[in-house]
Amino acid sequence: MEIASTTGVDIMRLVDELCVAYAKVQVAQTMAEYTADLEARAKHLGVAKYWSNAGRALHRTISETLDDALTAEAAVESFLPVQPMPSGEVAFRARDERDRPVVVRLSAVQALAVGSHLTAYAAIGLDRTGGKAADVLPPIATAAPFIPPKFIPAPGPAPAAHARGAATRPATR
Repeated sequence: MEIASTTGVDIMRLVDELCVAYAKVQVAQTMAEYTADLEARAKHLGVAKYWSNAGRALHRTISETLDDALTAEAAVESFLPVQPMPSGEVAFRARDERDRPVVVRLSAVQALAVGSHLTAYAAIGLDRTGGKAADVLPPIATAAPFIPPKFIPAPGPAPAAHARGAATRPATR
């Protein structure tokens, strides 16, 4: 069965076939146990062995199909790989090796925890290989030296308005 065209229905069909094979093994073994005739017993055990081998092959096919379908590698999207969602979650977008979209949704707390862990693991990984985090991080531009501003005297108190002839200011909102 070609993996790229495998659907959930195809996998369930294989699971059904595996269940039928298992049932046939159980029936054949039970028949062999309760048969007194040695020739009939050998025939039932042969049938049980046939269905047991068929079941193992089906199990292997199902396992390989699921492994290929579920453990595909994913690459981070190059444009907007991380997006905040209106629900407060954070969506992490990637594409698997078959170019299918993969989205992981995390709560804000989970996203911060994942980011912190990834940063820590990267630093540990670099340290184990002899690298330093400072060696791979982009340089931080140096800030201009602090120059105190020139002394500018603070403005003095506003002159008091004369009671006579002073216009009233409209109230501001």
